[in-house]
Amino acid sequence: MCLGTHRGLLLLSVQKFYDFEQLRTMALSTDAALDPQVIYDTSKKEREETYEELLKRARKKGFLASRLFQWFYHVLVAFGAYREIHKYYFIKVFDVFRQRALAAAHVLVENGRLDSIEQVFDLTVDDLDKAMKDQSLDLRFLAEKNTKFLKKIKNIRDFPRVIDSRGKILYPPKKEVTENVLIGQPISPGVVCGTVKVLHTPDEKPVLPGDILVARATDPGWTPLFVNAAGIILEVGGSLQHGALVAREYGKPCVAGIENVASLLEDGQTVEMDGLTGVVQVILSE
Repeated sequence: MCLGTHRGLLLLSVQKFYDFEQLRTMALSTDAALDPQVIYDTSKKEREETYEELLKRARKKGFLASRLFQWFYHVLVAFGAYREIHKYYFIKVFDVFRQRALAAAHVLVENGRLDSIEQVFDLTVDDLDKAMKDQSLDLRFLAEKNTKFLKKIKNIRDFPRVIDSRGKILYPPKKEVTENVLIGQPISPGVVCGTVKVLHTPDEKPVLPGDILVARATDPGWTPLFVNAAGIILEVGGSLQHGALVAREYGKPCVAGIENVASLLEDGQTVEMDGLTGVVQVILSE
């Protein structure tokens, strides 16, 4: 079996192991309140109760108002779940290109033209097309050339959010921070107390039931970690970022916009967070 195939199988095995570990960690929870089905049923019940209350108010405004309200509500319930369907198809299309690129990478690694399968993503589509036609093309040189700028900035942790015409970097006003209190943007309401678990990647370590997940930001790959997390604290992003949306859907308290929070907090610390006010209090051990 070729080296490229061995590496591909290894990467697949690592991903399967990671998926299994996530499922296993989720199964450790014995708290019914953290059960995704319980959270869904509770949220559904609250939504229906709120709907009935708002419908009563709409009826007081007349027949037309109540009928419009009912129509909009049922449209939202029927199609709300499809709000991210475009993202699903977008990713599916990208996966087709990714699989084609990986297939070409296997051939290039077998022929000794690339050092690893992942190196194919350092090439452009045009580079890859030329490589398949021209066996003398130096792909290592092209990969190095294409990633020169990325390697130059790889140690920059935070890029300026706003730069004016003079080149001056503008920063938002600092929020008041005391020794044991951090203040961020309230995202999802709720007050919880738990043990800090700082993650830089979703597969870095397990998030156990009751942990407070602390991260710079999250994407869909982090979603399973929200099941066990009692609360979520994020460095960047607003109320419409991925972590904020998932936290609200799961009914988990969430605070964002605390600069360098992944460095300020450490694993094992106990914090109390209020998702309604954006206040995170570090509980000192006696």
